[in-house]
Amino acid sequence: MTRPSPAVLRAVRQIKAHPRVVRLENTLDVDLSIVAHVDTGLGNRWKADGASPNGVLAVEPITIRFSEHYPGDCPDVCLRFDFDRSHPHLLPGNPSEPPRPCYIDGDPRDFLRLRGPYGLVTQVADWLEKAAAAELINPTQGWEPVRRDRLHDYVEADANAIRALVNADGGGAFFRAPFTMIGDEKMRSYCCHLMERLQLKQDVAKTLYSQYGQIGVGVVIWPGRSPAGGELVAGTYAPETVTNVMGLYERAQSLDLLGPLKSHLGLLQARLKGVPASVPIVIAIALMVRRPLEVIGQGSRIEILPYVVEVSSSEDLNPTSLRQVRLAAHRDTISAKLLSTMAGGAVVTEPLKWTLIGAGSVGSKLAVHLAREGKGPDIVIDSGTMRPHNYGRHGLMPRSRFDALNDFKAEALSHSVRLLGQSSTGYFTDAAWLATAGTDDERRKAWPRGCRLLVDATGSPSVTDALCLPDVTRSRPRAVETSLFAKGRVAYLAIEGFGLNPNVQDLAAESYRIFAKDAALQKLVFNRGGELVPIGQGCSTLTARMSDAALSASIPAMSMKLAKLLQDDGMDEHGEILLGLVDEDLLGQSWQHHKVETFVELSGDSDTTPSVRISRRVADHIDETIESYTGVETGGVLIGRFNETTNSFHVVDIVPPPKDSKFSASLFSLGTDGLTERLNEYVADSHGTLYPIGTWHNHLSDSPASRTDLATGVQLAFGQTFPAVILIKTPAAFHGLVVEATDKVDAQEPVVTVSHIQQRK
Repeated sequence: MTRPSPAVLRAVRQIKAHPRVVRLENTLDVDLSIVAHVDTGLGNRWKADGASPNGVLAVEPITIRFSEHYPGDCPDVCLRFDFDRSHPHLLPGNPSEPPRPCYIDGDPRDFLRLRGPYGLVTQVADWLEKAAAAELINPTQGWEPVRRDRLHDYVEADANAIRALVNADGGGAFFRAPFTMIGDEKMRSYCCHLMERLQLKQDVAKTLYSQYGQIGVGVVIWPGRSPAGGELVAGTYAPETVTNVMGLYERAQSLDLLGPLKSHLGLLQARLKGVPASVPIVIAIALMVRRPLEVIGQGSRIEILPYVVEVSSSEDLNPTSLRQVRLAAHRDTISAKLLSTMAGGAVVTEPLKWTLIGAGSVGSKLAVHLAREGKGPDIVIDSGTMRPHNYGRHGLMPRSRFDALNDFKAEALSHSVRLLGQSSTGYFTDAAWLATAGTDDERRKAWPRGCRLLVDATGSPSVTDALCLPDVTRSRPRAVETSLFAKGRVAYLAIEGFGLNPNVQDLAAESYRIFAKDAALQKLVFNRGGELVPIGQGCSTLTARMSDAALSASIPAMSMKLAKLLQDDGMDEHGEILLGLVDEDLLGQSWQHHKVETFVELSGDSDTTPSVRISRRVADHIDETIESYTGVETGGVLIGRFNETTNSFHVVDIVPPPKDSKFSASLFSLGTDGLTERLNEYVADSHGTLYPIGTWHNHLSDSPASRTDLATGVQLAFGQTFPAVILIKTPAAFHGLVVEATDKVDAQEPVVTVSHIQQRK
């Protein structure tokens, strides 16, 4: 006999002091247990009757049994043996033992650490009070599943897939179910993995044994029709009490599943005859029960009740067999739905198709974050292979050297996404080449129909430009670009607008303007002093030194934004630039959000004329400037970029006219006082990413370019090595000229080409 420890005696004193404990019977010297008679809080009428209508007594005896390991072990709590077992929230158990209440969600040992024995009694008393009032289940929340927690055995199956089998006619299905067995006879745990459907052919036992060295079969059973022809619905709550095969048949009968269970286990018996006793055989059985309400948290009225039985001979499956049946908990397979449920956002019910360009450090981490929310990339594009130094900050762990002999980044990342239960295909190709030289069919593979987003994580300006080529923009979805600057201190996320306006080139130019105007960002982003590390011998063997922590700091925030974009059907029509600034010690970060409206687009009078794209902010500023100069023409200098790849100008800022400029009703003449210095200062602040690309002025009427405008254009053309823009704003629209000085072999002097541009409607 074990004598009660001081900790047990202390617990008894606390329980006895609880106001809901009417009296206490001390049997510690017998079996380390006590019986606490608990006031169940019945109303006056029920208290006068001595019990609630559903049989809960006004004072219920609760047996609390301690172990010699208390307080390391939580005491066992039992109700009286004849307590009505139709109450929900009863733990599974043997019918020969008294019922046990499930009085707390989670681990009772943790609860005991927090609340102690006093709190335990409070929880049990609350449970009894709710049981008396029939409030352990709230019908508005749905059907409370039969308690299957605190079990050591599992049946792993895709809940959606096996629920989809249930039809009105009833029946069953067999599955391959290889199993894992851990522990010895004293403490054993099984996990059966329901995989693909299995035809129960004559030689099925031999086939399974040759494949797995064991025989594991899953049997899924579902109800048919009622005698009246309607659905068979199991609407009576009953806790799990199955302990053997005979009890399993009885349980199936109470759930109107006896017929299909008998027929399927009978066929399985026939296929297992003659199997040597030394061959391990485990059968996983899942009863699919149709409830009157949707099962809480499942989105379905079908409740899954799984069981596991280890078989030594086919006779163990007879309806009268006393072979042990182990209650099992259902464990879902890795899937997009499961992972999105765990992430706490909207549950993914259909694949969210998107394409990732760039499976390097940033791209891989974004992909893994999103895949763990059930939103992994459908397509991954990268032309690189995994090299040893990549694993210093890549989102994947290295595989064995043999498996990684030809480990292309795209396929390695797609493989990991597939392991997380989502479809993903890796393409070993260069994104810039695909955009510039690939065929339409090749590009359709990269961003197929239904693709929601194209996420470029390469940080490559050449990819940015390639994505804006006309042949590409006609077929691709909206793009998002993301990259890191300053050894991870600055994060960049740019989202295109509706109709790809603004596009990623526009957003890049706009971001350079933001960097140039912000002293902290300018210092970090345009700093050329990043330390490089040799990672091999020969060319292209340098990479920036950066810890995985620094690189990873801002990526979760960017992945959350991407998850929202993928999940929401209606993204904002405008573009966005998000900039994250991470503290040097990584203990804090702040984010800027810049809304970027649609750019004004001007196209030329021929296919070779550069297009001009003007920031809406600049266009509005031009209108405001014109309003402030009533009755006269005004103007200024255009700041932006010219892109050779797409033959396009991107205007993101203006410099106002100097004080010596001349304004009249028929002419604007741009002054020169201090202008060169101001322009040089702007170029220096942006480290050459932005520069003057032309001038703008307005006409008071809807008139075309004048001779003076043409002369100004010729002057600009000779002053720079790329085309120049003469932008004219009239009351109706933008138009103007693009001029460029070109050298011709048969000409004695340089020739200036002049093209007209007009605002697109």
